[in-house]
Parts: sequence; structure tokens; C-alpha cells
Amino acid sequence: VWASLLLYRQILDSIEANDYDNFTKRAYVKKSRKLLSLPLAYVRAMGGPSKHLSLGKVYM
Repeated sequence: VWASLLLYRQILDSIEANDYDNFTKRAYVKKSRKLLSLPLAYVRAMGGPSKHLSLGKVYM
């Protein structure tokens, strides 16, 4: 569930970066960014640090 949260957050960031133009621009997350998000999602799922993770800024 945490991985989904992180990935959907990244897609939302991409939509915002496209100025909410989802008709002519595709909002996506690169495979490398998806893979880099998995360790963070795992740590979070295991009850790791929860002090206001800045989901929009943690991933690359």
C-alpha cells in the first residue's frame, strides 16, 4: 500500500509539473524512480520513521 501511495504521489507531481494538462501531455513516473521508491515504501510499511515524510521530495 505504501508503494502505491508513493507512486501515485509521484504521478500527481508529474501532472502538476505539466500544468495539469493531462489531455496533451502524459503524466508518468520513470522506472528508475519507481524502483528507488520501493525501499522507502518498505521501511515505511515496517513501521519505520513516520515524521512527516515529504513524499514529494524524497524520491529522485
